[in-house]
Parts: sequence; C-alpha cells; structure tokens
Amino acid sequence: MAEDGTARRAARIALWGLAGARVAEACVLRRRAATIAPLAPSEGSGAGGAHPARDPAAHAPRIRPVRRQIVGVEVVAARGVTVDAATRAAASGDMAASGARVVDLVPADLPAERALRLLRRLDPARVATDPLYSPGGAHEAVALDPSLAGRMHPPPAPPADRGALARLTTRAQRHAPAAAVLRVAPALRAAPQGPLDRWRELVGLTAFARPLYSLAPALLAARAAHLAVLAAGVALAPGPGLAAVAAWSAQPAVALARRPGRVGLAPPGLWAACAARVPRAARDLARTAAAGWRDHRDQARDAAPAAVPPPPPLAERFEERRRTCPWCGSGDMVGRLDTTDLNQYKPGRFHLDECRACGHIFQNPALSPAGLDYYYQGFYDGPAEELTDYSFAAMGRIYRRRADVVGRFCEPRALLDVGTGHAHFCLVARQRWPAATVDGLDLGNAVDEAARRGWIDTAYRGSFPDLADGLPRSYDVVTMHHYLEHTREPRRELAAAAKVLEPGGHLVVEVPDTASPWARRLGRWWYSWFQPQHQHFVTCENLVEALAGEGLEVVSVERGEANQGGDLYTAVVLGMQALAPSPHAPWLPPPTLGRRLRRLAAIAVGVPAVALAAVPDLVMDARLRSGSAPGPGNAYRIVARRS
Repeated sequence: MAEDGTARRAARIALWGLAGARVAEACVLRRRAATIAPLAPSEGSGAGGAHPARDPAAHAPRIRPVRRQIVGVEVVAARGVTVDAATRAAASGDMAASGARVVDLVPADLPAERALRLLRRLDPARVATDPLYSPGGAHEAVALDPSLAGRMHPPPAPPADRGALARLTTRAQRHAPAAAVLRVAPALRAAPQGPLDRWRELVGLTAFARPLYSLAPALLAARAAHLAVLAAGVALAPGPGLAAVAAWSAQPAVALARRPGRVGLAPPGLWAACAARVPRAARDLARTAAAGWRDHRDQARDAAPAAVPPPPPLAERFEERRRTCPWCGSGDMVGRLDTTDLNQYKPGRFHLDECRACGHIFQNPALSPAGLDYYYQGFYDGPAEELTDYSFAAMGRIYRRRADVVGRFCEPRALLDVGTGHAHFCLVARQRWPAATVDGLDLGNAVDEAARRGWIDTAYRGSFPDLADGLPRSYDVVTMHHYLEHTREPRRELAAAAKVLEPGGHLVVEVPDTASPWARRLGRWWYSWFQPQHQHFVTCENLVEALAGEGLEVVSVERGEANQGGDLYTAVVLGMQALAPSPHAPWLPPPTLGRRLRRLAAIAVGVPAVALAAVPDLVMDARLRSGSAPGPGNAYRIVARRS
C-alpha cells in the first residue's frame, strides 16, 4: 500500500510538471509566432487583405543590409495552393529589401494544429541567423531567388505532394545559409491537408534518401505515447491529469490568439480547436498512421530492389598483415582491439594493434583501397547522406569552437579545410571571416555539393598528397578536423599541408585521443574507434614530433579542451544498434516482423538509457573544457605554425 501511495504521488507530481511544461511551451510558441513578419505588399499592388506597407524586416532579424533588384522570382507551391501575382511581387520586394534568398510563405489562415507543429519544429528567428539551420517551413509555398534556384541540383520543380515540397524547402535553406526567412502572406490561402499529406510531410522532413529510411513512424509513436500519458493521467490522478489535458488543449489559444492591430497568423476556429484538440489529435493520428502504412506498403512493393554490390573477396578487402609499426618501424606490438562494423553492420572483423615502442595504434591488417571503397559506400553518400548531413549540421557549437581556435592565432585570408565533407566548418568560417577565401578538399562528392550551396569558394576532389603540388594558391590556414585518422599514410598528409602553407601560416589538426580513459573502459563501444574507417591513431607526442619534422613549430596543444563529449550515450546507441540493427540496411536480410518488433523494443528501452547517459557526458565535457577535470578527453587539437 505504501508503494502504491508513493507511485500515485510521483504520478501527480509528474502530471503537474507536464501541465506547467505545456503552458511554458505555449508561451515560447507565442513568442515565435510574433517573430514571423508579414509580407509588405508591393507598391501599387492593391492586394486584397494586405496590410499597409511596412518594413518587412521590422519584426524579424534582418539578413543583410542590401537592396537588390530581383527579377523573375521563382515560386514553388504545394498541390492545391494558388499564389497570386501580388504575393509573388511582395515576396520579390521582400528579397530585394532584406537580402533574403528564400522566403517561405505562410498562409495567415494556416489551421491551428499545423501552425503549432510549424512553430514547435522551427524557430523563425534562428532560420535567419544560424547558417547550419535548415528545418523546412510551412510547406505551402516557397519563393526562391532565381540565382539560387539555378544552383540547386536537381533544379526545383513543381512537387507532387507536401513531402517533396518539404525536401525542396530544406535544400533551398541549405543553399541560402542565414538568408532564409518566413513571412506571413495575408492573401495566401492554406490548402486542405489530408492524412496522406501529413504522412508525406513527415517523411519529407525525416526521410534519408527514400521513405524506407524515415523517422516518421517514430514521431507518430511519440505522439501516441503523449496521448496515452494524458489519458492514463486522468485515470490515475484526476486533478493533475485534467490540468495537464486542459493545459495542452489551451495551447492553440495561448500561442495563436491574434494581437490587436497586428497582421500575422490568424487560424480560423481557434476556440473550437482548443475544445476538440484531444479527440481530433487521436483521430488524425490514427488516420495518418493508416495512410502511412498503406503508402509505405505500396512504395516498398513498387520500389526496385536496392542495388547492393557484394563485398570484395576477403583476400582483396585487406592488405597483408604488418609485422612492424607503420609509424616507428618497431616490431614490438600487442593486440589492442577486435571489433565489427557497429555503424553499418557490413560483414567483416577488424583488428587494431598497438606499438609498445611509440604507442601508435593502427588497423592491422589494413583495408585495401577496394575494402575502403566498400565500407565507405553508403555512409557519407547514398541512403545515409541526409542523416550524415543533419548530424554534422547539429554540431554548430563544435564548429564555432574550432573557428575560435583559428581566431586566437590569426585572421585567415585563405583557408583550406581538408576532409571537409559537406563543408559545415567552412560555412561557419565564411560567416566569421566573410572576406577570406575558404576552400574545401575531400574524396567524396559532398565537396561538390558544398560548392553548389556556396559554402566554399573552390572544391578540390581527390587525395590531398596527390593534389598538393597542383593547387592554384597557397594558404595561411589549413585545417584537418578528424581527418588524419581516416588516411592511409598520415605522414604524407602532414607533408602535403606543409607544402601548401604560406610562411607564418597555421595548421590545425584535431584527432581522436586514445589516451582517454574511456577508450579502455568502453572497449569496442568507444565511438572514436569507428571501425573500419579509422585506420591510424597517432598519439599526441608522436604528432608533435612529426610536425617538427615537417618544419612546423607547435604553438598550442589542447587535450581536455578539445573533448567532443558523448562517450557514454554513443556507447549506449551502438549497443542498442548491435542488439537490434536497423531492419532497412540493404546489405542485411530482408526485414521480418520479428526484426521490426525487436528494433522497436530496443528503441523503447534504449531511448531512456541514452537520455540518462547523456547527463554524465555533459558534466564531464564541461569539466574537461573548463580544465577543472585533469586528463585527456576523447580528442586532442594541435596548432602549428610554418616557420
């Protein structure tokens, strides 16, 4: 009985907390709604329902203080949405006045539930200021600067559904970093959105290359869990349970009630939306899930089987096993780690040796070029490219810290980022040093996409040591962030950097630090081992010595300050994936009902475990960065200057 009373008290406290959280969330959403400025009508447009002319940037962050002439603005609208000439002209004038390249047009009569989902997913002020933020939009209509539309590949085309428009809007925002805005279009009318529209919009926002890789089912499951908690709360503790239901039901009115004298979002039937929110949410959830199941079934049936090349024969996948250390030549080695591919689940086992003489850790036997091609395939491109792009975009604080490191030593005029990927760091560097030339180099096609987005000035595709002699310019800053460990010959990479650096120029190298205590505590679950992609783990002492050998003077060494965090929670994620791999990896057997259920069970258990593991991760990361905790983190960073 005592335990039952304790459980009920805990439930009441949790429900009161949920009610308070919903009220606080509604206040946040109301502030966000206030930051969406209305479109000013073009001069002489006389658009019906338009408000008196006003500065379109008066209620939202100004992008750039420039005025341009925009000719032939391109507008792409969802099926059933009509964008009148006056709204097109107003969007063109907004671009000219604010410097925006992308204007997402939000109908003033957007229904309440859709408006809340928009505001919950998207911070309008952040879209216009954070270059790495590309959350999509209202997915009714989007206006594009014609020059931006010309850079997009594939080019924008009238989409067939809201999912296609969601993907287009996200791509456009990536091509216009910190130059995209949301505007309320008073004359624009929202088109009806059915269950299939809702499903495909979710898929468009969360799919990785195709719907089979979407997170939409997990989002629907989260909504179902929320409704279940509200229902259970009313049954277990009627007072706080009803308060939680009332707070959630009142959100539309709190967040979207129109302010007197202000033009902005004005959803129709706002009070009815509050009164019927719970039953409508349950109905819409069931209909969306049913439509999604049918759509998923039809697309899986009609889709051509994924072309998955078989792995090269084992003899061709690996080179001969080394008997000596590739760094110092010593034959005194000991096995350090044996593991499998914990990221893509591709077949194979991988072994790391550690040199007792110099501490160098390396993959032995090493993958051959054919083996590297096989294991890299589909990780940074193909089905996983979207996921990789989103993951790197979420590392904004890390990129800004890296830019701070460069800024402590110089103001770069010409910067080369080696191993740039989609060039997220380059984008942050360009925002900080707009007058600098920022180039990127990588082996994959992501660097070409970075050039199309305008994130870098020049894309170099190929091997750095092979390209170094032929680059058209030298650089006063070269950066290698978590690149060196991927290379086959790290010393050649350092020599190439020394070649392209100007006298007095700086090289910044950041790599995993195997001296971290978590490298041994977590074993194969330490994510920085990252097999089979990471081939060499150079110790901090060895790298300092190697840089000196290339004529570079080390001016800074950071250990704990370079820590990236995440050791514990990523270990939980890797363990969860090992227990229940994704049923959609094309190189695994076709998914069965049992595998799907096992995956759902692993996620249900794993998500709370990940959340718990993140807390000590955050504490340790803060202590390492502040210097209050001694010892190395999971990465170290060296800055060296060419004498």
